[in-house]
Amino acid sequence: MNQTVITGNLTADIETREIKTRDGEQHLSKFTLGCNEGERVVFMPVEAWNMPHLAEHLFKGSKALISGSLKQDSWETDTGEKRSRIVLNAYKVEFLDPAPEQSRPARPAVGRGKNGARSRHRAA
Repeated sequence: MNQTVITGNLTADIETREIKTRDGEQHLSKFTLGCNEGERVVFMPVEAWNMPHLAEHLFKGSKALISGSLKQDSWETDTGEKRSRIVLNAYKVEFLDPAPEQSRPARPAVGRGKNGARSRHRAA
């Protein structure tokens, strides 16, 4: 079984593109997650297919929890050198930063003080 769960922060904004395949057009989101591992940081490239909403919620510095499977990409450079890297193919992405508050007017909150009397204060 090939299953990986990792948490970290995006090192840059998400790159997105539409790719034509035999099955039609697919959406690809690519980003790198920086994960603290004790004294060092591990940088994990992530690919998320058909999750176009990610770019609306994640950006450089966002904290996320990614579940997926590892795959090895292999290629040959123009000079004939063989290269490879491990990529996390995401199937679930959880946003760990709090949702941004939408701008809304502050309304006075009504509560009860220690002696049971109603008190008013402005919500932060």
